[in-house]
Amino acid sequence: MGVIARGTVTPGGVFKKRLSNNQYRSIIVARGGDFWVYSYLFAKQDRANIDEGELKVFREIARAYAGMTQAQADDQVADGHWTEICAAELEQGT
Repeated sequence: MGVIARGTVTPGGVFKKRLSNNQYRSIIVARGGDFWVYSYLFAKQDRANIDEGELKVFREIARAYAGMTQAQADDQVADGHWTEICAAELEQGT
């Protein structure tokens, strides 16, 4: 959580994280401290930020994720809707 926590936090489980030397932005939707989902990626040169309507939708998604069980999250990965990124893999560079 430390890396994500350094991003911009908005109320409602939505985070904005700067990537690649501040050239890109990611919108991350969180479910408590259990998992984070990269939901939207964009280049800073294409747009500065998301708008209020988009933020509202991401907050609704965060509320939906808050009600998910771990088994439901695992199903998202198993069905190919999500791709799991493990911290250990990131640290090893794999």
